[in-house]
Amino acid sequence: MRYLFSFMIILIAAIFIAGCTSTPQAGSSALTPLTPVSQEIRVDALIPMTGVSSPFGESSKAALLTAEEDINRYYTDIGSSSRIRVVFHDTENDPETALGIVKSLHANNTKIVIGYISSAELAVMKNYTDANGMIVISSGSTAPALSIPDDSIFRTISDDTAQGKIMANYLDREGVRAIVPVTRGDIWGDNLANITKSEFSIKKGVILDGVRYDPGTKDFNTTVAALDIIVGRAIGTYGANSVGVYAVTSGEIGAIMAGAGGKQNLSGVRWFGSDGNTLDPSLTGTGTAARFAARVNMTGIIWGAPWEHLWGEQVTRITERLGREPDSEAFTLYDMLWVISSVSGGTPAGASRAQVTTALNQHLDTWYGISAIQRTNPAGDRMLASYDIYRVAGDQNGSRWQKTVQVRIWPFDKDEDIYVYPGA
Repeated sequence: MRYLFSFMIILIAAIFIAGCTSTPQAGSSALTPLTPVSQEIRVDALIPMTGVSSPFGESSKAALLTAEEDINRYYTDIGSSSRIRVVFHDTENDPETALGIVKSLHANNTKIVIGYISSAELAVMKNYTDANGMIVISSGSTAPALSIPDDSIFRTISDDTAQGKIMANYLDREGVRAIVPVTRGDIWGDNLANITKSEFSIKKGVILDGVRYDPGTKDFNTTVAALDIIVGRAIGTYGANSVGVYAVTSGEIGAIMAGAGGKQNLSGVRWFGSDGNTLDPSLTGTGTAARFAARVNMTGIIWGAPWEHLWGEQVTRITERLGREPDSEAFTLYDMLWVISSVSGGTPAGASRAQVTTALNQHLDTWYGISAIQRTNPAGDRMLASYDIYRVAGDQNGSRWQKTVQVRIWPFDKDEDIYVYPGA
């Protein structure tokens, strides 16, 4: 089984660390080898089971539960009574709720938390986790402003510097000359919109002043009306075939597109999405938003594990458990639970954050799982920049997300995009 092979690699790495780690900090012992002892490894997962990002939370939960099964099966196979248990906490996609959960966990001596944690949530909890020796492993944060060395944060996907570059290049390839953004007004939305604008300007493209909405917005009538006016002006200047709407939104995309269906200007141009809305289930099926998404050829980008590595029964079981195609961020959490299980078993109970960070870095540098190589940069963000591009396609059975191409900027080649097509 692939999971067993991968875990044996981690086991060897843990033993190597124990023999080669330099003198530990005062008051703590050196890292010890992972041995099959009797213990429960509790892992606290923060995910949005409610709120606008709940589809990502559902994917994350499916992946973590599948990893929990596989790790415990491994323990059984080697005769160990150790077990791993994931405890889920609903952040409700609310930064203050997420911070409250982290404070409560810290009071119970929790050192590591994992989950689909957004940039807005991470920005609020970061000072607390930095100050209290905690480690946060996030699959949902990509804001470059949070790419900071030697802090409490590890991110399992690359930051939006790469996403903005790839989107700008893709727009240029598609012949789009002017983009009107509709942007979620938080650290993630603002960062991504600004990066894409900068990269698109290099291609001589124009990003016009669009519409920025508050994350707490429920009624998007005003947003859609303002967007329609701006797009109408852009069509008059550049022509409908050269104008696109760029949606830097999260789970609000369904409400926005449902409202846009009755607007002539918004219906007459192409729409492009970001990692906050690509694969959103509200754009599938036969609903108003789904039909509109297919009509405007909604095309979105999201971090994606290299296609040639997405094979095996783990991916199949995660997909079956979820009941739809998961986002690749979920696969990174599957891999990270294996890493955490090994780090938890190979470090002493009183290990400092510096010691745990050393162990995490060593494991991530050598781990190769279902989401491919895990290596991180000095800020703790994944180096591999690999993105899937999907479009919403419609037929007599309704609309669905269809994968079209994967675009990569490898860590060792930042000057050229690599396009990989299905079946290639």
